[in-house]
Amino acid sequence: MVQVLDPGNDFIREIKPHPRQDDFLKISDEIFEALYGGAAYGGKSFLLTLLPLIRGFYKFRGFKGIILRRKFPDLEREIIRLSKEYYPLTGATYNETKHSWEWKEYGSYMDFGHVQHAQDIKMYDSAQYNYCAFDELTHFEEAPYLYMVGSRVRPGSSFNIAIVRNGTNPGGVGQTFVYNRFVKPDEGGYKRLVDKITGLSRIFIPALPQDNPHGMEYDPLYLQKLEILPEAEKRAKKYGDWHAFEGSVFPEFRPINIPGEPDNAIHVIQPFEIPEWWPRILSIDWGKRAMCHAIWGAIAPDGRVYIYRERGWKGKDVPYWAAEVRELSHVEPIVHFILCGSAWQERGVETIAEQVQRYSGLVPSSSDNSPGSRVAGLQSIHDFLRWQPREHLLKAPGDVYDLDKANYIYRNYGEDALIKYRNMFIDEEEVSNLPKLQIFSNCNILIETIPVCVYDDKKREDIQEFDGDDPIDNLRYFCKAVTRYASANDEELNRRKAVNAVVAQYQQGQDTTKLYRQMERLEQTQKTHQHGVTRRSILKRRRG
Repeated sequence: MVQVLDPGNDFIREIKPHPRQDDFLKISDEIFEALYGGAAYGGKSFLLTLLPLIRGFYKFRGFKGIILRRKFPDLEREIIRLSKEYYPLTGATYNETKHSWEWKEYGSYMDFGHVQHAQDIKMYDSAQYNYCAFDELTHFEEAPYLYMVGSRVRPGSSFNIAIVRNGTNPGGVGQTFVYNRFVKPDEGGYKRLVDKITGLSRIFIPALPQDNPHGMEYDPLYLQKLEILPEAEKRAKKYGDWHAFEGSVFPEFRPINIPGEPDNAIHVIQPFEIPEWWPRILSIDWGKRAMCHAIWGAIAPDGRVYIYRERGWKGKDVPYWAAEVRELSHVEPIVHFILCGSAWQERGVETIAEQVQRYSGLVPSSSDNSPGSRVAGLQSIHDFLRWQPREHLLKAPGDVYDLDKANYIYRNYGEDALIKYRNMFIDEEEVSNLPKLQIFSNCNILIETIPVCVYDDKKREDIQEFDGDDPIDNLRYFCKAVTRYASANDEELNRRKAVNAVVAQYQQGQDTTKLYRQMERLEQTQKTHQHGVTRRSILKRRRG
C-alpha cells in the first residue's frame, strides 16, 4: 500500500496495487523493458499511470516521464482522467495545452503523448525520458516503438534511471512484434530475457482478470460478459491468448529507420525528381463505393522500384478519376497499365475497362485474379519489402531441375509458382538494392494502410479484409506487374541502364560532345521503342 498526501489539505489517499501489479512494480530498474498484461481488466492503465507516484519518481529533480497511446482521445478517456484523480494529491499542476503535469517543487514532469502515424514519433526527437510507457502496446507499429525506446529513453539530470514499461492485450497491428519480443520466448512470463544484440534485458508479467481483485469486486459479472464476444476476442481478453490473432502481415515494413538496424532498412523516403527515361507502371484498383486507388511507380536502372505518386477517390464515377489519371500521366513514359480484373465484367453498354481507356487515353491490362493470385501477390509484396539478404538454402543432394515437374507446376499453380521453383536452382546474386520498394513520403494512404494489415483467421495465408484495404490489393497488382514487366523486358531495361550511365558521366564532366556521341549510338536502337530517351530531354532536365 502507498499513500499520497495533498500538502494543502492533509488528505491522504491510499493506492493498493494487487499482487500481480506489485510484481510488476518490483521489477528491477536494471531491466530496461517490461510488458504487463495479456488478458483484459488486469489493471494495466492504472498501473502505468500511477507507477511514477508509487515509485516516488516525481520527487527526483529532473525526472521526466511520458505515457503514450495511439490516439489522443484514448488518453483523455482513461489515462488523463485517472491522473487528475491522483496527481494533484502530490502537488502536481496540469497544463492542458501541453498535456503535461509539473511538480514545481522538484522540477519534474510527466507528459502524455500519442503516435497515430509512425512518423509522428519524430515529434519527440528533442526530448529524453527516464520513464516511458506505451499503454496498449499492440496498437502501435514496431518502428515507432523501437525508435522511441532506442533513442529517447535515457537518464537525465541527477536521476539516473531509464526504463520502459508497457501494458497491452493481444490483437492489433503490433501483435506480431510484441509477441515475438516479450511473450514467445516464455509464455508463462517472469523470465528475464537478454537481447543478443544490445545486451539489454526485458521481461513479461502476464495478468488475467482474476488477478485483479479490485476489478472483480467492482464488476463480479465481468467474466460472464466476455462470453458474449466473438471467439478470438474472448480468448484474447479472457485468457490472454496470444494465438487468438495471427498479427501483423508486414512486420518488415519500416516507415522510419530504427536505431540499431542497417541504414537500408527503410521504405519511406523523401520525394525526388524521377528521370524521365525510367520506365513507369500505373496500377489501379477501381471502385466507387469502396475506394478507387491508383499507384504510379518507376523502375530505376538498378532494379529498385519507386512509388512516387498515389491517388484515392471514393464515391466518384469513372469519368472523374480517369480524367485525372489522364492529366497526371499524359507526359509520362507509362510502359504498363494494370487494372483490377473485375473491370472487364459486363456492366451495360461499356465495361469499366472500356470507360477507363476512353477517359484516360491509356490501354489497361487485366490484373491476375485467378485462384491463388491473392496469396501470390502477397508474397510478391514481401519480396519487394524485404531489406535483409536471403539465407542461402542448400538443395537436396542430387536434386536437379525437372522439366516435367516445372510444366506440371505451371499448369496447376501458375507462373508465379513456376518462377519460385526455378529460383530454387539459381544462386541469388549479392544485392545492393534492398529493399526493392521505396515509397515517397507523400503517398500517405498506402503508408498508413500497410502496417494495419493482419492475417485472416480463416484463410491463414491471406490478409483479413477490412474497410480501406483497397491500397493493399492495388499494391499486389503493382508488385506482380513490375516483376512481369522486368522479366519480359530485359533488353529495354538494360538499354535504359546504359542511358543512366551516360547521364551520370555527363553530370560529372559536362562534356556535351561526348554526350551526343554516346546517345547517338543508343538512339540507333531506340526506333522500335515507344518511349525513347533523347539528348534534348537529358539536357533539358539538366538545365531544369
